[in-house]
Amino acid sequence: MAGCATLEPRAKADALSPGYAILYELLSRESRSDWLSLIKKESPELKSLLEKIADTSTATVKELDTLARLDPPLNLKATHLPRIERAARDSLDMETSQDILHSTGVGLEFNMVSSQLAAMSYATHLARSLAVVESNPRRNRQVYRMLFTRYQRQG
Repeated sequence: MAGCATLEPRAKADALSPGYAILYELLSRESRSDWLSLIKKESPELKSLLEKIADTSTATVKELDTLARLDPPLNLKATHLPRIERAARDSLDMETSQDILHSTGVGLEFNMVSSQLAAMSYATHLARSLAVVESNPRRNRQVYRMLFTRYQRQG
């Protein structure tokens, strides 16, 4: 009969927390996208794009902070990723950072834009997956709103 038991609200939040934590971690990093101008000279177009990404990510991080406080609360700090997955992500982050740091001009723009596209695509799919399984009506509405106003591809 244990397999037929329904999850208590706290257990549901605990089951969703890792997904929200992964999204929170990703968007927290993306909120610093515009820091590139501190160490690199980028084109005005790239600078503008990175500022928009940083602003959107910062706003979404604040919304996720609000979502985390709803009943039942979410833990945005515990991703519960397996050690090998964390190592793979760290390796990819290091390689991407090195590619960006050692590039200029068109190469810099290509590396940054392709990195941002990958991050936004992942965020879209993660938010969509969370919206499908979210059972808290208030969080569900907010996740859908974030998904459809910020992370859908335009035309």
